[in-house]
Amino acid sequence: MLRTAQDVIIRSGLKGDPDYEDLSPINDGAGFYVFRRYPTGTTLARVVTNDGRPAVRCYLSLALARPGDGGQVRRVYVRAWLARRWNPANELAWTGDDPYAVRQGDPDAPSAASRVLLAKGRKPIPLYDTDSYVYDEREDIFLRDDGSQVTVAQMLDDLYQKHCRTVRLGFRLRWRLGSLGRKVVYWLVWKGQDGAMWLLLTFYDVEVAEVSGSRRRSPFHEYHLSDFHRATEAGERSHFFGFQSSQKSFFTNLLVVGVLFLVAYWKLPHEGLPRAIYDNTALTTAALVLSFLLADKCGPWVLELTILSLSRLRWATVFLRRKVHV
Repeated sequence: MLRTAQDVIIRSGLKGDPDYEDLSPINDGAGFYVFRRYPTGTTLARVVTNDGRPAVRCYLSLALARPGDGGQVRRVYVRAWLARRWNPANELAWTGDDPYAVRQGDPDAPSAASRVLLAKGRKPIPLYDTDSYVYDEREDIFLRDDGSQVTVAQMLDDLYQKHCRTVRLGFRLRWRLGSLGRKVVYWLVWKGQDGAMWLLLTFYDVEVAEVSGSRRRSPFHEYHLSDFHRATEAGERSHFFGFQSSQKSFFTNLLVVGVLFLVAYWKLPHEGLPRAIYDNTALTTAALVLSFLLADKCGPWVLELTILSLSRLRWATVFLRRKVHV
């Protein structure tokens, strides 16, 4: 039964293995992390500290999922990423600072020549494998997703080899091309919501409900229709054939109606119902008022629904998962 981090370390058989360094237990579960040097002759292997130690290494970790209720099979999570000796945090947990910045006088910092190599060289991408392996408690064995038995060393080595191959030129080109679609989706969701919010607040008399207290809305806040309400505009209101509207919305609605009728004149046949409306003053007035009313009601509603829908997609665009084939 592998219940603690020490149990997993003992079961792994990696103690004393010359390929792995600084084997340590993780703090929040049954698993461990360990470091492995990058292959000799590669650019990353030549990134060293002033006293000759490798300044960057491959961080590898293995952890078992918590035991289920009466279950005998547990999922195995394996991870690999580029670890900097002078800043060992996960590269994905980037807070806005330069992840390769070096503190003056840090003994674990890379040498001056190594900094140049690191800045110009390709970096391997972080890999997270949460689907390929399981641990069978009853048999005390690790299994691949195809049912074949595997050792801890083999699991770590497989991910390590994939991690190292991600610096190859062919992979980088395929990865960038494959990432283009995801970047477009990310841009459309985030910029689309910001743009719809700007249009709504700029061209319509709509306000967003204030957050209680001194808190600020999270960028991942999921909006609801109740978050928006009509603003009360002081002063004289504009009139359109008896229909009252705020001065801000008046010009927006008038522009929408103008564009709508230009498109109708351009695209619709000049006969039948369009001709009847055009020839009858009462029908023309009714059509204008109805169009103005629809523009005043539907315009903000469409923008609010757009904001509402895109706000629910922001989390998904940030954490889009992608299979790595190397």
